[in-house]
Amino acid sequence: MGRSELRLRRPAQTRSVAPIRRALRAFLEALAFEGSALDDITTAAGEALANAAEHAYAQKTKRRRCDVELLARFERGELSVEVSDGGCFIERSPLPGRGFGLRIIRAIAHQIQIETSHGTRIRMLFPGPLLKS
Repeated sequence: MGRSELRLRRPAQTRSVAPIRRALRAFLEALAFEGSALDDITTAAGEALANAAEHAYAQKTKRRRCDVELLARFERGELSVEVSDGGCFIERSPLPGRGFGLRIIRAIAHQIQIETSHGTRIRMLFPGPLLKS
């Protein structure tokens, strides 16, 4: 299988999270991801999207439009999922019953990178699907 890519940009609002997750799930199903891998990847991406929708633009911004972008790229048997925004990363102490998003992502993703120099970009890597012979 060659290279496949899904790129979506939507307003950074909680109502944008579910449609982006559904589009990612359809993309992954087309690539033969299934079962727990499919659920895990969409959960991790959903957590990153929810964090961006809730926190990225919480501080006042002069931007007219505050977006979140998902880029999923499958190449050479590996899936990369990036969630990025133009807001600011806020390091907070966990509140009771909250603050599990990054922990969930770290537990699910094979590898995670967080870049905060220009907005926030979370890059998650996952192994490709095991194809049946």
